[in-house]
Amino acid sequence: MIDEVRLTRLPNGITVLTEHMPGLRSVTAGIWVRRGSRHEAPELNGICHLIEHAVFKGTQRRTARDIAVESDRLGGNLDAFTTHEMTGFAIKVADKSLLQAVDLLTDILANPKFDQNDLDREQKVILEEMKMVEDTPDELLGELFNAAYFPGHALGRPIEGTEETVSTFDQNTLQSFHLREFSPSNLVVAAAGNVEHERLVDLVANSFSNSAVTAEAASNGLAHPTPAAPILIEQKKELEQAHLVIATPWPDAKDADRYASSLLASVVGGGTSSRLWQTIREERGLAYSVGAGGSTFSDVGVFTIYAGTSPDT
Repeated sequence: MIDEVRLTRLPNGITVLTEHMPGLRSVTAGIWVRRGSRHEAPELNGICHLIEHAVFKGTQRRTARDIAVESDRLGGNLDAFTTHEMTGFAIKVADKSLLQAVDLLTDILANPKFDQNDLDREQKVILEEMKMVEDTPDELLGELFNAAYFPGHALGRPIEGTEETVSTFDQNTLQSFHLREFSPSNLVVAAAGNVEHERLVDLVANSFSNSAVTAEAASNGLAHPTPAAPILIEQKKELEQAHLVIATPWPDAKDADRYASSLLASVVGGGTSSRLWQTIREERGLAYSVGAGGSTFSDVGVFTIYAGTSPDT
């Protein structure tokens, strides 16, 4: 049995969402920040991704080791991610551990220490992550495609930033951006499982009552992207395969057709029974990896077909 989703907005601007699932003995809870690489100035490209990494390096109450040990003691699965339009932090625990899990999540997000020595080390880690992308043809192709499809726009810039931008970020830069952009009005706290809505609202209200994050909302003005229609050739002669993307405009995340388009994407290239997989791989043997899917942003969407194949085919 699943109850309806409940929503509460706290006076400081935080949105709290719950979906009660009484048949479970676990809860998945997360904090989603309405800020991602799209909201960064060109010179700050990659700062949301670095913040996602840096908050796990310690808070005013916990060291990096404390965070790791505590999440393991809860038997939880703690993870984070950065996209073009949001940064997310989520944990799954037994329902009896919800209080400790929410306290850990909110502390990480609201009170990061941003120690300069930790930042110096984490910048090196992210530079290695960039090299890993460059060594992975399908991931590199995705970044090359975005840059060409959204020329001169934030959606065309890499989520992890560049070596030039990330190397310039220091403690003051991160603290300023975090204080301004990770404000309560940009936060959504959501939980699904055996969770009581009123209890989560109280936990969130108490956890953020003395946090360093201010209640001031940042501007949400975004430049509307104008997709291009490029033909892009990137030569990497040491590769054995040709990796390609074919794309077309697609409904955005608010479009009434988003559900129909999601179904269509699944039929065309969403799995091993899809038209692309069955035709390109199973029937014709032209590729090992082939698929398709839609990427939806708040005001634009793009549908891509990807394949890695021999240059001869």
